[in-house]
Amino acid sequence: MPEIVHSVPFVFYGETFKAYLASDRQWYIPINEVCSALDIDPRSQRRRIQEDEAIAHRLVNIPVETPYQDTTRVQDVSCLNLRALPYWLGTIDAKRVREEHRKKVILFKREFAEAAWFVFRSDIVPRDVLAEMDSFATPQEQEYAALMDDARLLRRKLDLLSGRVDEELARVGATMQDIEGRLGTLEAKLVGRSIVNSAQAKQIDDMIALVALAEHETHPRKSKSLCFAEVHNDFKDTFQVHIYSVLPADKMEQAINYLAGRWSRIKPGEPLPEVFRGSHQPSLF
Repeated sequence: MPEIVHSVPFVFYGETFKAYLASDRQWYIPINEVCSALDIDPRSQRRRIQEDEAIAHRLVNIPVETPYQDTTRVQDVSCLNLRALPYWLGTIDAKRVREEHRKKVILFKREFAEAAWFVFRSDIVPRDVLAEMDSFATPQEQEYAALMDDARLLRRKLDLLSGRVDEELARVGATMQDIEGRLGTLEAKLVGRSIVNSAQAKQIDDMIALVALAEHETHPRKSKSLCFAEVHNDFKDTFQVHIYSVLPADKMEQAINYLAGRWSRIKPGEPLPEVFRGSHQPSLF
């Protein structure tokens, strides 16, 4: 059980709480105090947290000095790691919250949902579909999306370096790839044409990413996400496909030549990257 090392005032929703730095070098906040401020039942909230595998391990008992009659006493207090606070608040039913805090909680939940989208969107939606979506976003939204994507990649690198690889996310990612492949095969059967296989689609993705990066390096005021969206949309318009994973297989060589030519025009005189030099085995479906 961690012990308190230090405490500091913590202002949240206009209320002042104590945030505790514990001996495990993590920061915690007492659940009862937050529930009291929001006028929600602390026992039911503790039970909900304990039943939620995503944050159950973030709820711990810490010996805290609390008021008792005319003096104080030390007792175990249920405290939530501050890292889990946004997630927990995002699960609270706003209708159960005290009236004066309800609008703030609703606003927080909306902002949390929006932030969660930008954090995890690259794990959920294929890059070509994201590019399509980004082409309709504002420059501010595109810049924010690019920053969150970069932060997500950095977090993955840190997890790999520290040995923390989330096998469940890897499994879900593999499942998403399988679903995309099946949908592509189904669409090919419906339209009666052979389309690029998953390896070829990945090659197109890599080529588009390199062209977009070259464009960003040439025009650094344009965000990476905007450059990617523009290159993607140009490719889509040139080959008359809504996403490049359904490019007809007999257009693969033409697609390589198109993207290689575009990269060479941006980087004249530089050697062509290997990814532009050939195609993977055609799809069998």
